[in-house]
Amino acid sequence: MNAQVVYQVVKALPREEQKALFELLQKEFSINTLQIKKVKKPVLTKEDAIQYLLKNVFNKK
Repeated sequence: MNAQVVYQVVKALPREEQKALFELLQKEFSINTLQIKKVKKPVLTKEDAIQYLLKNVFNKK
């Protein structure tokens, strides 16, 4: 039995049984749906922010 056959069988199940199977798989494989997170890069580093402020805000012209 391969994954494609199992997928077709699961799709044939009623919605309640699909949910029950999903919960069993989560427990079995310790799957956390909130596990996927993107790493956010800062828009500005602290040093870049300081340089911007010194150049544009506190610059006496």
